[in-house]
Amino acid sequence: MAYSLHDIGDEDRDRSGHWLHDKQDQRRAIVPLRLILIALLMGALLLVLMRHVLPASTTASAPSIDAPATISTRFAACDDLDGQACVLATDAYAYQGRRYHLADISAPRLEGAACPQEAALARAGRTALQGMLNGGSFEAHADPADSDPTARILLRDGVSLGQLLILKRYARPWSSKPINWCAAG
Repeated sequence: MAYSLHDIGDEDRDRSGHWLHDKQDQRRAIVPLRLILIALLMGALLLVLMRHVLPASTTASAPSIDAPATISTRFAACDDLDGQACVLATDAYAYQGRRYHLADISAPRLEGAACPQEAALARAGRTALQGMLNGGSFEAHADPADSDPTARILLRDGVSLGQLLILKRYARPWSSKPINWCAAG
């Protein structure tokens, strides 16, 4: 308010003893202090409660199984499920003592093969996967569409190694239905 703008008689004091223009300039608290304190206490209580609900963050010494990993290790062919770096089948490998499978392909089986063609294709696919894994570093991503924690999609330069196995005819796109590897075609 402008203090110098008044008419005659405006300088009268009101009943509280203040000048009329002083009364209008007084600042009023927008939010009462009690309301602010209650909101702060409720916020603190909410943080304490949420700490028990939210998952704990992972530490650097224990990386998450689902985190993408860059792998640049030499892989050998093996039948040891707990191998450190080896290819088990066209669609399976062991790394650091854990077995993983390629989530984006269906592959022929060496054990329990229905015919000699399926067994031969399984051996050739295993050799092809070993060559791909040894062709340079690649990323192993958990498959978000698969509930199996060992399902991985392997990528090198953004290209799926599983899709390369399909293009080379060592595997087919993943299917829940059984594939007859003995059929011609």
